[in-house]
Amino acid sequence: MAHALVVDDDRLIRSFLEKALAFGGHSVTVAEDGPEAIALLDSGATYDVALVDHVMPGVSGIEVIAHARTTDPLIACIIVTAHRDLDVAVEGMHAGAVGYIAKPFKTEHLLTVVANAVRQRELAVEATRLRLLTPMLEHFAMVLANTLESKDVATYEHAARLASLASRVSNRLGLSEEEQDAIRLGACLHDIGKVAVPEELLRKPGPLTPDELEVMRRHPETGAAILEDIHTWDAVRLIVRHHHERFDGTGYPDRLLGADIPLGARIVGVVDAYDVMRTGRPYAEPKSVDQILDEFARERGRQFDPEVLDAFGVVMLEELHQAHHEEQLMGRDGVMPARGVRGSRTRLSQVAAHR
Repeated sequence: MAHALVVDDDRLIRSFLEKALAFGGHSVTVAEDGPEAIALLDSGATYDVALVDHVMPGVSGIEVIAHARTTDPLIACIIVTAHRDLDVAVEGMHAGAVGYIAKPFKTEHLLTVVANAVRQRELAVEATRLRLLTPMLEHFAMVLANTLESKDVATYEHAARLASLASRVSNRLGLSEEEQDAIRLGACLHDIGKVAVPEELLRKPGPLTPDELEVMRRHPETGAAILEDIHTWDAVRLIVRHHHERFDGTGYPDRLLGADIPLGARIVGVVDAYDVMRTGRPYAEPKSVDQILDEFARERGRQFDPEVLDAFGVVMLEELHQAHHEEQLMGRDGVMPARGVRGSRTRLSQVAAHR
Protein backbone atom coordinates (compact mmCIF):
# COMPACT_ATOMS: atom_id res chain seq x y z
CA MET A 1 0.00 0.00 0.00
CA ALA A 2 0.96 3.68 -0.02
CA HIS A 3 3.30 5.60 2.29
CA ALA A 4 1.35 8.65 3.44
CA LEU A 5 2.51 11.91 5.00
CA VAL A 6 -0.11 13.57 7.23
CA VAL A 7 0.37 17.26 8.02
CA ASP A 8 -2.09 18.88 10.43
CA ASP A 9 -1.63 21.15 13.44
CA ASP A 10 -4.80 19.80 15.08
CA ARG A 11 -3.81 16.80 17.25
CA LEU A 12 -7.26 15.14 17.07
CA ILE A 13 -7.53 15.47 13.28
CA ARG A 14 -3.94 14.30 12.89
CA SER A 15 -4.64 11.25 15.04
CA PHE A 16 -7.85 10.43 13.19
CA LEU A 17 -6.10 10.65 9.80
CA GLU A 18 -3.24 8.45 11.02
CA LYS A 19 -5.59 5.75 12.36
CA ALA A 20 -7.91 5.85 9.35
CA LEU A 21 -5.04 5.50 6.88
CA ALA A 22 -3.47 2.69 8.92
CA PHE A 23 -6.87 0.96 8.92
CA GLY A 24 -6.81 1.20 5.13
CA GLY A 25 -3.45 -0.57 5.03
CA HIS A 26 -1.23 2.47 4.47
CA SER A 27 1.97 3.30 6.34
CA VAL A 28 1.81 6.77 7.87
CA THR A 29 4.26 9.49 8.92
CA VAL A 30 2.86 12.53 10.71
CA ALA A 31 3.98 16.15 10.99
CA GLU A 32 2.54 18.70 13.43
CA ASP A 33 3.09 21.73 11.21
CA GLY A 34 4.51 23.01 7.94
CA PRO A 35 8.18 23.35 8.96
CA GLU A 36 8.25 19.76 10.27
CA ALA A 37 6.62 18.53 7.06
CA ILE A 38 9.17 20.38 4.92
CA ALA A 39 12.01 18.88 6.99
CA LEU A 40 10.60 15.39 6.44
CA LEU A 41 10.25 16.01 2.71
CA ASP A 42 13.83 17.26 2.54
CA SER A 43 15.16 14.29 4.52
CA GLY A 44 15.08 12.01 1.47
CA ALA A 45 12.09 9.95 2.57
CA THR A 46 9.69 8.99 -0.21
CA TYR A 47 5.94 9.53 0.13
CA ASP A 48 3.26 8.38 -2.29
CA VAL A 49 0.60 10.71 -0.94
CA ALA A 50 0.49 13.75 1.35
CA LEU A 51 -2.62 14.92 3.21
CA VAL A 52 -2.04 18.54 4.15
CA ASP A 53 -4.19 20.87 6.23
CA HIS A 54 -5.00 24.08 4.42
CA VAL A 55 -4.71 26.54 7.33
CA MET A 56 -1.68 26.14 9.65
CA PRO A 57 0.38 28.72 11.54
CA GLY A 58 3.70 29.79 10.07
CA VAL A 59 3.78 27.76 6.87
CA SER A 60 0.45 27.17 5.12
CA GLY A 61 -0.72 23.94 3.55
CA ILE A 62 -0.41 25.51 0.10
CA GLU A 63 3.26 26.25 0.77
CA VAL A 64 3.83 22.67 1.98
CA ILE A 65 2.23 21.27 -1.17
CA ALA A 66 4.29 23.53 -3.40
CA HIS A 67 7.47 22.43 -1.60
CA ALA A 68 6.46 18.76 -1.80
CA ARG A 69 6.13 19.09 -5.56
CA THR A 70 9.67 20.42 -5.80
CA THR A 71 11.07 17.38 -3.95
CA ASP A 72 8.89 14.89 -5.86
CA PRO A 73 6.85 16.23 -8.82
CA LEU A 74 4.73 13.05 -8.81
CA ILE A 75 3.71 13.04 -5.14
CA ALA A 76 -0.09 12.94 -4.84
CA CYS A 77 -1.11 15.82 -2.55
CA ILE A 78 -4.57 16.16 -1.00
CA ILE A 79 -5.62 19.40 0.66
CA VAL A 80 -7.64 19.04 3.87
CA THR A 81 -9.79 22.00 4.89
CA ALA A 82 -12.60 23.00 7.23
CA HIS A 83 -13.99 25.28 4.53
CA ARG A 84 -16.33 23.91 1.86
CA ASP A 85 -15.11 26.59 -0.49
CA LEU A 86 -14.39 26.02 -4.17
CA ASP A 87 -11.75 28.76 -4.09
CA VAL A 88 -9.73 26.72 -1.56
CA ALA A 89 -9.88 23.67 -3.83
CA VAL A 90 -8.81 25.70 -6.85
CA GLU A 91 -5.93 27.27 -4.88
CA GLY A 92 -4.79 23.81 -3.85
CA MET A 93 -4.99 22.46 -7.40
CA HIS A 94 -2.91 25.39 -8.64
CA ALA A 95 -0.26 24.48 -6.08
CA GLY A 96 -0.25 20.90 -7.35
CA ALA A 97 -2.86 19.07 -5.26
CA VAL A 98 -4.75 16.25 -6.96
CA GLY A 99 -7.55 15.97 -4.40
CA TYR A 100 -9.60 17.92 -1.88
CA ILE A 101 -11.43 16.79 1.24
CA ALA A 102 -13.50 18.92 3.60
CA LYS A 103 -13.85 18.38 7.35
CA PRO A 104 -15.66 16.58 8.84
CA PHE A 105 -15.22 13.44 6.77
CA LYS A 106 -15.80 9.72 7.18
CA THR A 107 -13.11 7.06 7.00
CA GLU A 108 -14.66 5.47 3.92
CA HIS A 109 -14.68 8.75 1.99
CA LEU A 110 -11.14 9.57 3.10
CA LEU A 111 -9.82 6.18 1.92
CA THR A 112 -11.59 6.56 -1.42
CA VAL A 113 -10.00 9.98 -2.02
CA VAL A 114 -6.58 8.62 -1.04
CA ALA A 115 -6.97 5.55 -3.27
CA ASN A 116 -7.82 7.77 -6.24
CA ALA A 117 -4.84 10.01 -5.54
CA VAL A 118 -2.47 7.06 -5.24
CA ARG A 119 -3.79 5.65 -8.49
CA GLN A 120 -3.10 8.98 -10.21
CA ARG A 121 0.47 8.86 -8.87
CA GLU A 122 0.93 5.29 -10.13
CA LEU A 123 -0.26 6.32 -13.59
CA ALA A 124 2.02 9.37 -13.59
CA VAL A 125 5.01 7.26 -12.50
CA GLU A 126 4.29 4.70 -15.21
CA ALA A 127 3.88 7.39 -17.85
CA THR A 128 7.19 8.98 -16.84
CA ARG A 129 8.94 5.62 -16.87
CA LEU A 130 7.60 4.85 -20.34
CA ARG A 131 8.56 8.30 -21.60
CA LEU A 132 12.13 7.70 -20.45
CA LEU A 133 12.22 4.14 -21.78
CA THR A 134 10.46 4.75 -25.08
CA PRO A 135 13.56 5.82 -27.08
CA MET A 136 15.37 2.65 -25.97
CA LEU A 137 12.30 0.47 -26.56
CA GLU A 138 11.78 2.02 -29.97
CA HIS A 139 15.40 1.31 -30.91
CA PHE A 140 14.97 -2.27 -29.68
CA ALA A 141 11.79 -2.57 -31.74
CA MET A 142 13.59 -1.28 -34.83
CA VAL A 143 16.34 -3.85 -34.35
CA LEU A 144 13.74 -6.62 -34.13
CA ALA A 145 11.94 -5.22 -37.15
CA ASN A 146 15.20 -5.06 -39.09
CA THR A 147 15.88 -8.72 -38.31
CA LEU A 148 12.42 -9.63 -39.55
CA GLU A 149 12.44 -7.39 -42.60
CA SER A 150 15.72 -8.90 -43.81
CA LYS A 151 13.78 -12.14 -44.32
CA ASP A 152 11.19 -10.29 -46.35
CA VAL A 153 13.67 -8.70 -48.81
CA ALA A 154 12.73 -5.32 -47.35
CA THR A 155 14.81 -2.96 -45.26
CA TYR A 156 15.28 -1.38 -41.88
CA GLU A 157 14.07 1.84 -43.50
CA HIS A 158 10.56 0.37 -44.01
CA ALA A 159 10.02 0.12 -40.24
CA ALA A 160 11.56 3.57 -39.74
CA ARG A 161 9.27 5.11 -42.36
CA LEU A 162 6.21 3.48 -40.82
CA ALA A 163 7.13 4.72 -37.35
CA SER A 164 7.59 8.26 -38.66
CA LEU A 165 4.41 8.31 -40.75
CA ALA A 166 2.28 6.71 -38.03
CA SER A 167 3.57 9.23 -35.50
CA ARG A 168 2.74 12.16 -37.76
CA VAL A 169 -0.78 10.85 -38.42
CA SER A 170 -1.27 10.28 -34.68
CA ASN A 171 -0.17 13.83 -33.98
CA ARG A 172 -2.50 15.13 -36.68
CA LEU A 173 -5.37 13.29 -34.96
CA GLY A 174 -4.50 14.95 -31.64
CA LEU A 175 -3.43 11.81 -29.77
CA SER A 176 -1.46 12.00 -26.52
CA GLU A 177 2.31 11.44 -26.29
CA GLU A 178 1.71 8.05 -24.67
CA GLU A 179 -0.63 6.99 -27.50
CA GLN A 180 1.85 8.19 -30.11
CA ASP A 181 4.66 6.24 -28.41
CA ALA A 182 2.61 3.03 -28.51
CA ILE A 183 1.69 3.58 -32.16
CA ARG A 184 5.32 4.13 -33.16
CA LEU A 185 6.30 0.88 -31.44
CA GLY A 186 3.34 -0.91 -33.01
CA ALA A 187 4.37 0.38 -36.42
CA CYS A 188 7.90 -0.93 -35.89
CA LEU A 189 6.70 -4.36 -34.80
CA HIS A 190 3.49 -4.78 -36.77
CA ASP A 191 4.83 -7.73 -38.78
CA ILE A 192 6.97 -9.33 -36.07
CA GLY A 193 4.80 -12.46 -36.30
CA LYS A 194 6.31 -13.17 -39.73
CA VAL A 195 9.30 -14.69 -37.95
CA ALA A 196 7.13 -17.84 -37.92
CA VAL A 197 6.35 -17.66 -41.67
CA PRO A 198 8.60 -19.77 -43.96
CA GLU A 199 11.07 -17.61 -45.83
CA GLU A 200 10.01 -18.99 -49.22
CA LEU A 201 6.51 -17.62 -48.65
CA LEU A 202 7.85 -14.19 -47.78
CA ARG A 203 10.02 -14.16 -50.90
CA LYS A 204 7.45 -15.66 -53.26
CA PRO A 205 7.01 -13.28 -56.24
CA GLY A 206 3.59 -14.58 -57.31
CA PRO A 207 0.19 -15.07 -55.67
CA LEU A 208 -0.03 -17.33 -52.63
CA THR A 209 -2.06 -20.54 -52.71
CA PRO A 210 -5.04 -20.80 -50.30
CA ASP A 211 -2.94 -22.93 -47.92
CA GLU A 212 -0.04 -20.50 -48.10
CA LEU A 213 -2.38 -17.58 -47.52
CA GLU A 214 -3.74 -19.28 -44.42
CA VAL A 215 -0.18 -19.60 -43.05
CA MET A 216 0.59 -15.97 -43.87
CA ARG A 217 -2.58 -14.74 -42.17
CA ARG A 218 -1.54 -16.23 -38.86
CA HIS A 219 1.25 -13.69 -38.41
CA PRO A 220 -0.81 -11.02 -36.56
CA GLU A 221 -1.84 -13.55 -33.90
CA THR A 222 1.70 -14.91 -33.69
CA GLY A 223 3.09 -11.40 -33.28
CA ALA A 224 0.59 -10.57 -30.54
CA ALA A 225 1.54 -13.79 -28.74
CA ILE A 226 5.23 -12.85 -28.90
CA LEU A 227 4.45 -9.59 -27.10
CA GLU A 228 1.99 -11.14 -24.65
CA ASP A 229 4.19 -11.00 -21.56
CA ILE A 230 5.73 -7.55 -22.09
CA HIS A 231 4.35 -5.37 -19.32
CA THR A 232 2.62 -2.11 -20.38
CA TRP A 233 2.63 -3.07 -24.08
CA ASP A 234 -1.11 -3.87 -24.33
CA ALA A 235 -1.70 -1.08 -26.86
CA VAL A 236 1.30 -2.19 -28.94
CA ARG A 237 0.11 -5.79 -28.90
CA LEU A 238 -3.37 -4.76 -30.10
CA ILE A 239 -1.81 -2.89 -33.03
CA VAL A 240 0.21 -5.97 -33.98
CA ARG A 241 -2.85 -8.23 -33.74
CA HIS A 242 -5.30 -6.00 -35.59
CA HIS A 243 -3.36 -4.12 -38.29
CA HIS A 244 -4.91 -6.36 -40.99
CA GLU A 245 -8.50 -5.76 -39.89
CA ARG A 246 -10.67 -3.92 -42.41
CA PHE A 247 -12.95 -1.02 -41.60
CA ASP A 248 -15.91 -2.89 -43.12
CA GLY A 249 -15.39 -5.89 -40.85
CA THR A 250 -14.02 -8.32 -43.46
CA GLY A 251 -10.39 -8.34 -42.28
CA TYR A 252 -8.49 -10.73 -40.05
CA PRO A 253 -7.90 -12.25 -37.56
CA ASP A 254 -11.04 -11.16 -35.65
CA ARG A 255 -13.17 -9.45 -38.33
CA LEU A 256 -13.50 -6.33 -36.20
CA LEU A 257 -15.70 -3.57 -37.59
CA GLY A 258 -15.12 0.19 -37.72
CA ALA A 259 -14.32 1.81 -34.38
CA ASP A 260 -13.99 -1.63 -32.75
CA ILE A 261 -10.59 -1.80 -34.46
CA PRO A 262 -8.03 -0.08 -32.20
CA LEU A 263 -7.19 3.36 -33.62
CA GLY A 264 -3.48 2.56 -33.62
CA ALA A 265 -4.12 -0.48 -35.79
CA ARG A 266 -6.22 1.60 -38.19
CA ILE A 267 -3.39 4.12 -38.48
CA VAL A 268 -0.71 1.48 -39.03
CA GLY A 269 -2.94 -0.23 -41.60
CA VAL A 270 -3.06 2.94 -43.69
CA VAL A 271 0.62 3.88 -43.49
CA ASP A 272 1.74 0.28 -44.09
CA ALA A 273 -0.45 0.02 -47.20
CA TYR A 274 0.94 3.34 -48.44
CA ASP A 275 4.56 2.34 -47.94
CA VAL A 276 4.08 -1.06 -49.57
CA MET A 277 2.39 0.55 -52.59
CA ARG A 278 4.96 3.33 -52.83
CA THR A 279 8.07 1.13 -52.57
CA GLY A 280 6.79 -2.11 -54.07
CA ARG A 281 7.35 -5.73 -53.08
CA PRO A 282 8.58 -8.88 -54.87
CA TYR A 283 4.97 -9.54 -55.87
CA ALA A 284 4.02 -5.97 -56.84
CA GLU A 285 5.60 -3.03 -58.66
CA PRO A 286 5.70 0.39 -56.94
CA LYS A 287 2.70 2.63 -57.60
CA SER A 288 2.60 6.32 -58.38
CA VAL A 289 1.06 8.78 -55.95
CA ASP A 290 -2.01 9.11 -58.19
CA GLN A 291 -2.44 5.33 -58.27
CA ILE A 292 -2.18 5.25 -54.47
CA LEU A 293 -4.78 8.00 -54.17
CA ASP A 294 -7.09 6.05 -56.47
CA GLU A 295 -6.65 2.96 -54.30
CA PHE A 296 -7.36 4.93 -51.14
CA ALA A 297 -10.49 6.41 -52.75
CA ARG A 298 -11.76 2.94 -53.71
CA GLU A 299 -11.10 1.50 -50.26
CA ARG A 300 -12.31 4.49 -48.22
CA GLY A 301 -14.76 3.12 -45.66
CA ARG A 302 -14.04 -0.42 -46.84
CA GLN A 303 -10.44 -1.29 -45.98
CA PHE A 304 -9.50 2.07 -44.45
CA ASP A 305 -10.94 4.39 -41.80
CA PRO A 306 -12.02 7.61 -43.60
CA GLU A 307 -10.88 9.85 -40.73
CA VAL A 308 -7.43 8.26 -40.70
CA LEU A 309 -7.22 8.57 -44.48
CA ASP A 310 -8.02 12.27 -44.27
CA ALA A 311 -5.29 12.81 -41.65
CA PHE A 312 -2.84 10.80 -43.73
CA GLY A 313 -3.76 12.88 -46.77
CA VAL A 314 -2.43 15.94 -44.95
CA VAL A 315 0.79 14.06 -44.12
CA MET A 316 1.14 12.96 -47.76
CA LEU A 317 0.67 16.56 -48.88
CA GLU A 318 3.50 17.62 -46.58
CA GLU A 319 5.64 14.85 -48.06
CA LEU A 320 4.92 16.01 -51.61
CA HIS A 321 5.62 19.64 -50.73
CA GLN A 322 9.03 18.52 -49.50
CA ALA A 323 9.59 16.38 -52.59
CA HIS A 324 8.57 19.26 -54.84
CA HIS A 325 10.99 21.57 -53.04
CA GLU A 326 13.80 19.06 -53.47
CA GLU A 327 12.96 18.62 -57.17
CA GLN A 328 13.08 22.38 -57.67
CA LEU A 329 16.53 22.43 -56.13
CA MET A 330 17.59 19.59 -58.41
CA GLY A 331 16.11 21.40 -61.40
CA ARG A 332 18.36 24.36 -60.69
CA ASP A 333 21.30 22.00 -61.09
CA GLY A 334 20.11 20.96 -64.53
CA VAL A 335 17.99 17.95 -63.53
CA MET A 336 14.38 18.07 -64.69
CA PRO A 337 11.73 17.56 -61.95
CA ALA A 338 9.58 14.41 -62.22
CA ARG A 339 6.14 14.75 -63.72
CA GLY A 340 2.88 14.34 -61.85
CA VAL A 341 3.85 15.90 -58.53
CA ARG A 342 1.83 19.08 -59.12
CA GLY A 343 -1.37 17.17 -59.95
CA SER A 344 -0.97 14.89 -56.94
CA ARG A 345 -0.43 17.89 -54.70
CA THR A 346 -3.64 19.44 -56.00
CA ARG A 347 -5.64 16.30 -55.22
CA LEU A 348 -4.15 16.07 -51.75
CA SER A 349 -4.80 19.77 -51.11
CA GLN A 350 -8.48 19.04 -51.70
CA VAL A 351 -8.30 16.29 -49.06
CA ALA A 352 -6.45 18.56 -46.63
CA ALA A 353 -9.13 21.24 -46.99
CA HIS A 354 -11.56 18.92 -45.24
CA ARG A 355 -9.35 18.57 -42.14
